[in-house]
Amino acid sequence: MLNYVQRNLQIEEDVLIAPKLHWAVYIDSYLQLSILYILFCHYMAPFINYDYRIIHFLETTETVIWWAIVLRIIYTFFRNYSVEMAVTNYRVVYKIGIFNVHTEELVNSRIEAVSVRQSIMGKILNYGSIYFSGTGTSKVVFKKVYAPWWIKAQTEEIIRRSIEATSDIQQNYYNQQRKF
Repeated sequence: MLNYVQRNLQIEEDVLIAPKLHWAVYIDSYLQLSILYILFCHYMAPFINYDYRIIHFLETTETVIWWAIVLRIIYTFFRNYSVEMAVTNYRVVYKIGIFNVHTEELVNSRIEAVSVRQSIMGKILNYGSIYFSGTGTSKVVFKKVYAPWWIKAQTEEIIRRSIEATSDIQQNYYNQQRKF
């Protein structure tokens, strides 16, 4: 699943967390188009007078809407299939796309804040978005991941260890420089 991340790992870098998308990401597009169809039929019902042209129009519209729903579900599947998220011991990586690839990466030592945003449905179904804010204007967002609070806690622990290791390396370097 993590093809991009696995291919682009640095020396001694390991994937520690690979968040998964929540199954609710597939419901959104289907629900939106279904509601659109129901509303369309509800508001068109008073204007139907069993004229063949109106019935033919509604049947044609229904076919178009169902094809739109099917195409939207296929698009959503491929878009979500192409999402890769990972937290390594060096960085946070987000990649989306199969042909047109968009990546965002943030080095652990540059992360200033990790926050979680959840909707009401997100709290009920245990999904949400995780925002990693870095120095300057850099930001990485993991959208609609399963168990966002657990991932946030684990990521903060990884970042803490990364910063401690970096400060230990800097302290050792400083001590070696003082010897000379």
